[in-house]
Amino acid sequence: MAAVGEPVCGEWTAQGVNGSSSAVVTAGDGGRFRVTRLGHSGGQPVVLIPGTFDNRRLYLWPDGGGLAAVLAQAGFEVWVVERRGVGGVEPVAEVRTGWEEALRHDLPAVQRLVAKTTAAPAFWVGHSFGGVLVARAVAETLDRDQVAGLILVSAAVEVALLTNPIVRTVLSSRRWGTVFPARALRLGPEDESSAALADAIDWAGAERRHSCISAMLGAVAEVPILAATSPLDLIAPPGSCRRLARACGSRDLRVQSLSRRNGFAINHTHASPLLHPRAAEDVFPFLRDWLITRSATQNALTATEPADTAPRRHRLEFTVDLDADIDTVFDLLTDRWADLWPVRQHRARDGLVPAIPNGRGSVRAQRALGIWPIREQITAHQRPHLIEYRTISGPVRRHRGRLLLTTTSATTRLDYRIEFDTPFWIPGALLTAALRHTWSRYSLPHLHTLCTQRSGFAATLSRGQCRR
Repeated sequence: MAAVGEPVCGEWTAQGVNGSSSAVVTAGDGGRFRVTRLGHSGGQPVVLIPGTFDNRRLYLWPDGGGLAAVLAQAGFEVWVVERRGVGGVEPVAEVRTGWEEALRHDLPAVQRLVAKTTAAPAFWVGHSFGGVLVARAVAETLDRDQVAGLILVSAAVEVALLTNPIVRTVLSSRRWGTVFPARALRLGPEDESSAALADAIDWAGAERRHSCISAMLGAVAEVPILAATSPLDLIAPPGSCRRLARACGSRDLRVQSLSRRNGFAINHTHASPLLHPRAAEDVFPFLRDWLITRSATQNALTATEPADTAPRRHRLEFTVDLDADIDTVFDLLTDRWADLWPVRQHRARDGLVPAIPNGRGSVRAQRALGIWPIREQITAHQRPHLIEYRTISGPVRRHRGRLLLTTTSATTRLDYRIEFDTPFWIPGALLTAALRHTWSRYSLPHLHTLCTQRSGFAATLSRGQCRR
């Protein structure tokens, strides 16, 4: 017999999707909900919470894809938690099935279950109102020492639909009984309990009138937070998502717009960051890599990408010795890359590590001939020896670059390799010649100048320190 408040986990049943298994958990108040687990047993846990009108298919697609599968492949132990009355688990008579119960009973129960499998703290991910739930739980009901980080995807408590008097009246009408028919109205794959809708309306109203929810979130200041917003989100607009994230006051907070301007494949909407097929190409790797960089078991995790070993039609290789130490050259190639090319460039997306904005995961944008937008992503940034990048959008296909630094007797050697394909309407030989000419006549002289300036400044600084 479990103690009062202790969750009871039923038998795990294989689901046949990515080796996942599911069990029904009974919380301390008697409420029941489904948990699905997949991935590396004993790996750092990631708990995924869907939002209103949704279930686990948000993270675990029927065909085996989805964010849960990507994280499991990277080495995480993934837990997908569905709320009461969702996922085919019948609600228990006389036991409430609202967001409040998920906050007070269910998420703490999940945290205790996860803690039984690993001592590593868990990351928590919530979409839409599931993100609001997760943020509140971290602030109010979870053991924050066991929380490694928080990802909020399209999450906002200021949802206009929930504070609109007409919509509020319709949603809370008694004609629906205990369950709102969301599936019949094509609002999502799951009907929603009237208790959950009532709680959502209460939370949104409390935030609008008195900022009650925001006031509670300041307790999560020590928790790393990534908030992903979508420019075409009409349910949780970017401004509302930013306000929720900033209310947490995290010292490691990143608010990232999932837009083409910032290097993503499309301008995302409310659910597309987790459901659109192209999300697997850019959003999922971005979320995965953010988790890996903040993981306590980082060395055991892998940022796996589909192998791209096919040869390119065009290849350039340059080798040059530079009169500067290897750290200086690495810093110049990291932070002054835009100065080496006769086109305007800017950073469209910061890197994964706050202290290295031009590092791994960053995206730089430019326009070829002032016409075609090109975006390049840093895929490897290993100080002080290696920088790799690839083109994620632009007219030149499958473009990748590799800058390898080694130390010689008195200089630093740079080996720079460029590989790419071209569409039929771009003469590959002409582009190859143009790149070779630009590197030899423009980029390389500028790099030599930067190395000389940086080395001279360092020498002057050293002499000044000696005189003191």
